[in-house]
Amino acid sequence: MHRYRLIGLPVLVVCLGSLPAHGAQNDQLPTDLVALPNGAVNVALYASQQSLSGPWMGGAKLRPGEGSTDLSVLRLNRHFSLGEGDKYTIAPVIVLSAVNAEVDRTLAPLPLKGLQASGMGDVRLGAAFWFHKDDTLREYAAVSAFVSLPTGDYDSARTINPGENRTKIILSAGWMQQLGRQWVLDLIPEVAIFGDNTRYQTNRRLSQDTAYAMTGVLRYKSTPTLHWYGSAQLNRGGGTQVDGIQRVGGGAPENTRLSVGTILFGSNNHMLQLRYSRDVQIENGYRNQGEVGIRWSTVFN
Repeated sequence: MHRYRLIGLPVLVVCLGSLPAHGAQNDQLPTDLVALPNGAVNVALYASQQSLSGPWMGGAKLRPGEGSTDLSVLRLNRHFSLGEGDKYTIAPVIVLSAVNAEVDRTLAPLPLKGLQASGMGDVRLGAAFWFHKDDTLREYAAVSAFVSLPTGDYDSARTINPGENRTKIILSAGWMQQLGRQWVLDLIPEVAIFGDNTRYQTNRRLSQDTAYAMTGVLRYKSTPTLHWYGSAQLNRGGGTQVDGIQRVGGGAPENTRLSVGTILFGSNNHMLQLRYSRDVQIENGYRNQGEVGIRWSTVFN
């Protein structure tokens, strides 16, 4: 197999049910838009550590609160070719996650127990469909649909939780375009629709507006085994309400997130990605003060 054909579907980003950090629900990394050959099984492991501050409202920081989340993810998917000449590809996927989170009393000044939580996140199921793929020109176009199910650990009496106790539907598309010999551009729009958490803070209802994200990734192929990239993500919508009333700092985030990273290609279909992300602007919610992520993946034929 060509060493670049390693990754097929997005990695999960877990947003804590009590303290949502506003960002795309499907966090796609470079090479995610490459369709794999018929029957290929992709296994990926992802780990990240993120620091949060806030809340923010109207572009101003309301309190000097701080928190952090440690996220571990296992993703499994298999690719199936369809149509004459294997013109199309579809890939079902399952994503499992574990979360450890901490906040200080300033960030979550609520009369609930626990400023630390560990456990399993919500299970995510979905599939991606490639309606255009050109291995020669390195062009790919796909759409995907995911559902996040309320299966994660959740205690309504806790300040923060690994699970969200609600269902989410995430719809996205993606286009990967080769630019000359050494540059690659990815464009990924996303729409996320949220169900209600009816057990928020014991017996209240947490609602969230439809959220929109647009991510662009520009990658430079320094050598066949070493790539560098930068990305920008715009997040809009996604304001939150509690019992129909907008929560403090719960307006649309209107945030911009920048990332830089590198990809190392190894033998036997192994790939390692390293990335650093940070919000450079936010209007409402909890700001990503810095996130370090690492992902390893491999493919079995």
